Amino acid sequence: MSKLSFILPVFKPKLEILEKCVKSLCEQSLKDWDAIFVLDGPCDEARQIIARVMKKKANSYKIVEIEHGGAQRARNEGFRHSTGEYLCFFDSDCEIEVDSAQTWCNQLDKNQDIAFVYSGYRYMEEKGAIPSEPFNPFTLRVRNYVSSCFPVRRKFYPGWNETLKSLQDWDFWLSVVEKGGTGKFLKGYAFSTPYPEPGSISGEGCTWDKWLERIDAVKKIHSLPERDVCVSSLAMRHEGIALAKVIDADYQDFPTDKPHKYKTIIQLGFSFLPGNVEYHSRITGDKSAKHIIFYTCDDVTEIITRLNLEAVWKYSANLNGQVKQFVDDKAAYDLMKRAGFDVEILPIPMEVKPPTPLPDARRFAVDVNLNYNPVLNVLQRSLPDVELVPMSGAHDLNDFAGLVHLHPDRSISIGMKRAVLMGRPVVSNVQAPFMGYVNDTVGLDKFIPEIVNKIREVAYGRSCAGRDYYVKEASPERLKELCK
Repeated sequence: MSKLSFILPVFKPKLEILEKCVKSLCEQSLKDWDAIFVLDGPCDEARQIIARVMKKKANSYKIVEIEHGGAQRARNEGFRHSTGEYLCFFDSDCEIEVDSAQTWCNQLDKNQDIAFVYSGYRYMEEKGAIPSEPFNPFTLRVRNYVSSCFPVRRKFYPGWNETLKSLQDWDFWLSVVEKGGTGKFLKGYAFSTPYPEPGSISGEGCTWDKWLERIDAVKKIHSLPERDVCVSSLAMRHEGIALAKVIDADYQDFPTDKPHKYKTIIQLGFSFLPGNVEYHSRITGDKSAKHIIFYTCDDVTEIITRLNLEAVWKYSANLNGQVKQFVDDKAAYDLMKRAGFDVEILPIPMEVKPPTPLPDARRFAVDVNLNYNPVLNVLQRSLPDVELVPMSGAHDLNDFAGLVHLHPDRSISIGMKRAVLMGRPVVSNVQAPFMGYVNDTVGLDKFIPEIVNKIREVAYGRSCAGRDYYVKEASPERLKELCK
């Protein structure tokens, strides 16, 4: 039994490309592998190329010929001849990177709880790349982001559906997950593939006129819900997915890059900085759905500190009357109204979980704007018995006794609400209910002692009343009503 079996359907190949594919397999650093080439209909030239290149390697290989029946049938036939602990259904027009297979096997060996690994891939002739995204079964049930050319453990092999005209890879990985499998995302690009041509499976299946028909076929097989609402968040993807779950919506980074049936598209966060605004506006520019924008405190800060008035007026004029625009609190409302945006106050709905016990250590997460770094340095010297840890994506608020939040826009953030919902006290320059307000406009000689005293005051407290208040604020019902 080999470590990895490559299974490659071969149908009317471009012989030069097929030879490059086989050579790339032979040049990889992994030694323990075999290959099954399934000729989907007779092709003597392909047989000769495979034999000529493979005979130079010690690895075993097999050429199997079947009556033409399509890529899925060829893959299923190849599986019956395979021996590998891991299976890779590689395409015969792709070229694998030299260390990809070794990396795959190392990860699968090391992580026995995962069923498959995957990453991004490149298009040949420098025509771009598909970076993929971290594994999440929720988002996988909305749209596929895993190529068929990545390895899966043998015990999770579900078979290839031979009735589908396209999107077979999506159906395959959904079936693996439904068997209990999970995936692991690896950064980088594992192989190169030709850009989809009109006659290819990908080319035919991804055309606008056939997209909905093909995606509906997979949804029917897996009983996937047909949702009317989709959430997008290019800057806060994790929060966007959480919001989608709370209101029972789909989540997609770019919901408008393909035909869709959504009646409402919600964007969590909207950046107006050059390079960002084009992507955000591309979604809002779709006229087939109603659009809702939730501006975050980062967006508000960006507008008041980094944009000139001409740009602000231009953007507000384009969005006002076309898009429903919301902010979380009165402070953000006042700032956005002054900038010319027709906003309303609607707190962003959030998932409410039971509070976890406070840690024994006096550790506070710190989320501060760069303008407040001098204040943070003084706080660290003034509170030697309290650990102040800059917040990052690697940290979990459960590990902290509270949160210090200081930003120039003085509006509530998602992190502040999450902390209070978890029963953690918050110390902030945001004047909001149960947020441990400290006034940062009184001068450092007064502000520093006030914030030090406030941190000491709440260091061992649990914000129960605040949690009850924001549980009501986080209710998704009003947003659901707006989406109807």
